[in-house]
Amino acid sequence: MTNIRDHIGADNPEDIAGVRRRLLRWYDREQRDMPWRHTSDPYHIWVSEIMLQQTRVEAVIPYYKNFLRQFPSVAHLARASNERVLTSWSGLGYYSRARNLHRAAKRVQSDHGGVFPVEEQAALDLPGVGRYTASAILSIAYGVPLAVLDGNVARVLSRLRTVRAEVKNTAGRKTLWRLAQEILDTRRPGDFNQAMMELGATICLPGQPRCGSCPLRKDCRAHLQDVTGEYPPARVRAREKSLKLVAAVVWDRAGKYLLERRPASSSWLAGFWELPMWPAAAQTSKNGHSGSSSKARLKLVRPLGTIRHSITQFRIEVEVWQAVVTNNKQADFETKSSKWVDLAAIKKLPATTITRKALAMIGERKEEQE
Repeated sequence: MTNIRDHIGADNPEDIAGVRRRLLRWYDREQRDMPWRHTSDPYHIWVSEIMLQQTRVEAVIPYYKNFLRQFPSVAHLARASNERVLTSWSGLGYYSRARNLHRAAKRVQSDHGGVFPVEEQAALDLPGVGRYTASAILSIAYGVPLAVLDGNVARVLSRLRTVRAEVKNTAGRKTLWRLAQEILDTRRPGDFNQAMMELGATICLPGQPRCGSCPLRKDCRAHLQDVTGEYPPARVRAREKSLKLVAAVVWDRAGKYLLERRPASSSWLAGFWELPMWPAAAQTSKNGHSGSSSKARLKLVRPLGTIRHSITQFRIEVEVWQAVVTNNKQADFETKSSKWVDLAAIKKLPATTITRKALAMIGERKEEQE
């Protein structure tokens, strides 16, 4: 069985205790100021951990503050409507996180008295809570001695011990989890986990690690052997897919815009509101109508610009057009899945980022014309 001392090596006289001491001393001195680091409330920490998944700290902070203003407790979140929760999340992306957080809050409220459970298995049973999230919340909020493993921690571990293990690989992930648990400072598990993540996010960077500022440079085998660029091993990334869409911006005399709701069965942004949109390949260039039967009553009359957006492995290019209703019966669009909405109301709806970008672009054009 692999042991951490085998990786740190006999040439490191201060062993694991020294690594723990130096890292925590550095963290106490250099940690970034983040709002969730000023609390031990498990609900607040839970919200921050869910938001931080696949999202930069800088982008999360305003959403985190606004979310807690709207839903200051598990009980508030559990009682909220799904649409209100999605609206508060709108723009942050990866919306399944919001849905799972909402579902889990209802479970915590009904099964755990509104308090995030301290038992690991009970935490893992909650929607959207995996091993990393459970370990992070329990260690930071309750001091449970559980290590965390994310991309940043994996990179630190791989370089520290020159371990050719990749976090996306099952065998590699198993090795890294074991090593993370062995190096964990069980006296301050929450701080140590945050220190490891902080080191990976600010010092042990993927391309150009700042080894001269690293508190563990004398312990790091990759640095001592001048091979940091070889760790962790390069991962073959999936090729990005291009997606071209057409979006129709239709407004009435009252300044309301036509929006459509994505079906609940959609695998992408289910239940969100958006401008009428369809694949560019379905566009009939001859008459300017969309090829979709539900959108055939719209006629594109003037191009307004292009929006580029990325989500997971997709690179999306959207041609935005001003459009009109061909039969002049706006009431036909007042259904469960489509309606006319003014800008103030749109801000209170869970609207797609592409739609918000398009409407912002239209607003800028109107201001320029005025």
